[in-house]
Amino acid sequence: MFDKKKDLIPIAAIAVFLVIILILCAVRLSKRNQKDDVLSAETVSVETVGTEDETQSETERETDPSRTSAVGEESTEKKTENEIPAGKEKEDTKDTSLQTAVRTISGNDPLAGAEGVNKTNEEMLVEMSSFWEQGNMEAVDDLAHLPWFMKMSAGIVDEDTFYYYGERNEQGQPNGLGIACYAQNEYYYGNWVNGVREGSGEWVKFYIYYDDDTVSDRAYQLHMYRGEWAADLPNGTGQEHYDLDISQAARQDRYIQNVIGTFSDGLYSGEMYLTTMSSDGNQEEWNGIADEGVWSPYGAATNKRELPVCQDVDDESNYLWIATRNNKNRGIDELRP
Repeated sequence: MFDKKKDLIPIAAIAVFLVIILILCAVRLSKRNQKDDVLSAETVSVETVGTEDETQSETERETDPSRTSAVGEESTEKKTENEIPAGKEKEDTKDTSLQTAVRTISGNDPLAGAEGVNKTNEEMLVEMSSFWEQGNMEAVDDLAHLPWFMKMSAGIVDEDTFYYYGERNEQGQPNGLGIACYAQNEYYYGNWVNGVREGSGEWVKFYIYYDDDTVSDRAYQLHMYRGEWAADLPNGTGQEHYDLDISQAARQDRYIQNVIGTFSDGLYSGEMYLTTMSSDGNQEEWNGIADEGVWSPYGAATNKRELPVCQDVDDESNYLWIATRNNKNRGIDELRP
């Protein structure tokens, strides 16, 4: 009897050893799953907020910068060669930061290499502002298309916030001279008053076209406004400008290049001078008068659906036309609420 019990001792020891091994494996697996859950939550949090711990606090705008499209529609009765260009359509400014990470340009990830650059948002804005101050907009353009600058803009998922570097008031709001980075590759360099753009300043939007973007007119390369601001919008004398790649232009289309004059809350208001370029490279100059975004017609309309609103500088019998129903809220759509 004693010998049988003695034979069972090694078997019992082995069983206890196996149980201990199983318990240790279960504990280790549980801890690993908990760690993965924590990492996953942190990633979602960072992508949702779109900020970095190294940056200065974000500043809310006092006006809503949401953007809606107001592209002119063609007359259904007839189409004229001199229909006034509508400008660039506004883009959907919903959260696209997660999509941007996987979208490609010519088959390449536009943000590739951004992780290897150890620069804070503040350092990048300081670098860009130095070139802007010198008037070197080619360098500003180059910086805006670098992967780490594009990543900085893509990290802003809330239209009411922006990254900022510059002078501030006692409450920490932008006040004085400063530079800001917004979502959708938009930047502003100029004067601020208590958190909003006011005084003289320059806003630029750089258009980035991805391989899966089959709708946008790729002739547009850059959209800019330079001039006076008040209440976070163009107010006063200024110039709207587009950089165009005519090789990408739609056939027989005409594009606005410049609109110079006075602006009221982003709307054309006063005597306006326009330049346009056609897809064949032909440039033309026009004069027009607007009142709070409504063009004043040159003479009576030929029909109820179209109006002659801008007159050719070199040929007083030649006009740009606009559909009557669209003769409202004409201005810098991408900056207007």
